[in-house]
Amino acid sequence: MRNRKLAIVMSAVCCCALGLTLAACVPNSQTANEASDTSASNGALVSEKDHSSMAAVDSALEQQYAENAPEVRTLEDGTRVQLTPTVTGAYWHLADEPSSYNTYYLNSDNRGCVSCHKEGLANLVENELTLKHVQITNNLGTDVQPMDCEICHDQGTGYFWTQQQFGTLIHGIHSKDTFSGNCMSCHTATNGTTMQLWEEAKYDVLQGITFFENSEFNGDFKYDQTTTNDMYTVDWLSGDTNQEMIDKDMRGVPTDDETFDNWEITVSGLVDNPYTIKLGDLIAQAPTETFVSSTQCVMNASGGELVSNVECKGIPIQWLLDKAGVQANAVSVFATASDGWSRGETFETAATHEGYLVYEVNGQRLTWSQGFPVRAWYKGRPVPSSIRWTSELEVSDDPKPKTFEGWQLDETNALTSSEIGANANKPNCGILHFHEGQIIEAGKPYTFEGYGSAFGQKIKAIELSFDNGKTWKTFDTSDTDAVRWIHWNFTYTPEEPGAYVLSARAVLEDGSTALTCDKVMFNAK
Repeated sequence: MRNRKLAIVMSAVCCCALGLTLAACVPNSQTANEASDTSASNGALVSEKDHSSMAAVDSALEQQYAENAPEVRTLEDGTRVQLTPTVTGAYWHLADEPSSYNTYYLNSDNRGCVSCHKEGLANLVENELTLKHVQITNNLGTDVQPMDCEICHDQGTGYFWTQQQFGTLIHGIHSKDTFSGNCMSCHTATNGTTMQLWEEAKYDVLQGITFFENSEFNGDFKYDQTTTNDMYTVDWLSGDTNQEMIDKDMRGVPTDDETFDNWEITVSGLVDNPYTIKLGDLIAQAPTETFVSSTQCVMNASGGELVSNVECKGIPIQWLLDKAGVQANAVSVFATASDGWSRGETFETAATHEGYLVYEVNGQRLTWSQGFPVRAWYKGRPVPSSIRWTSELEVSDDPKPKTFEGWQLDETNALTSSEIGANANKPNCGILHFHEGQIIEAGKPYTFEGYGSAFGQKIKAIELSFDNGKTWKTFDTSDTDAVRWIHWNFTYTPEEPGAYVLSARAVLEDGSTALTCDKVMFNAK
């Protein structure tokens, strides 16, 4: 009963309050017509005031958006790039103005490596570091990402003294007083998961990117295996490589005819007639062949530039072995550098990939770092088989010479050179001569360029995606061989302005692909 009375009282109070409010809206000293005229007059005043207010809001919003519009940069080569998509949709809190969510809220233009290193990571590590760093580009026009560094600094077994140290290295560098950013300059946190590199997660968090499935895009796909590029060079003094030769390259010491002609090569091991011959005499006696072949560094990251498809000139290794007389129990041959570094191939592999002593690449003698005066070379095989500064060919009965075929994940999710687990960087596929955020013209065809290479295994298809790798369009390349890379072109017309992400990967004959694919965002305007 008490609650009922309280409810009645409260209802009465509310009604009285509402009545007083309504009464206050009607002037008590005017007739109805006067009130009507006054109301109309007041309405006009209110309308004019609202219009002025909204114009001020519109102007403020326009200024706010202009201040937070994505940055457009012009690179040294004249290419215009925009690293953040333009968001054209409207949000309730921004009225009918385009949203600056990416730049205002995510601060996207000021995150990632290039927010500080404007000329890119490749320029930083190759040209600006005090200490010499291995060359990581090969004139293929890609943008190096921090993920490209992980394969060496986190894995690198046999090439680096420490593993799983990329995070320690980078955080150490950025703990110096010269770093003015913070954790979020390099990282992002999404869905409560662990901290990720901004470059790894940005396509999942940036707004304004247009994604569509493989059935919703078409283009002209072409490929060849005859396109060549420069021979990449590993020019770093590390491990057991021939430091004397690389040091000569670093100091600009020219190669010379005397070293070339008098370089000695010994054929030894399980042969009937071991011998030593000078390179000049060998070239004079032996048949030479010229061929196009690819090779790739086992530490090449997904879409990385440490890959070459070059014209080689050399002498068949089989000719040297036949001259020595291979014994019946021999199954492999090891090439050894002048400092003792050695790796080999089985005769079975050599029969498929054909071994050579190569002394010219793309019509030029090798440089010191490339292996001057001569290097072993197996068509299409990873570069560890291609011993630089070859001074000996040793025939062996070892059925498992130490060769690398790309890196794989083992059961602990660590990279290994064994045959366990999924491929980390095989088959490799890259998008070339294109910058992250590059601006192209909407409504006009643009030809993307790329490569596929699989450490001597055949690639049956190149696949492209416009939905961040959820679905793929397959382009058959099954008529290619395994000893040369696949150089592909894809001509595509972005019909509507906007931001898009192109992903590319290669597929082996067994249907397997690498764990990661190459991706690049572009802006059509």
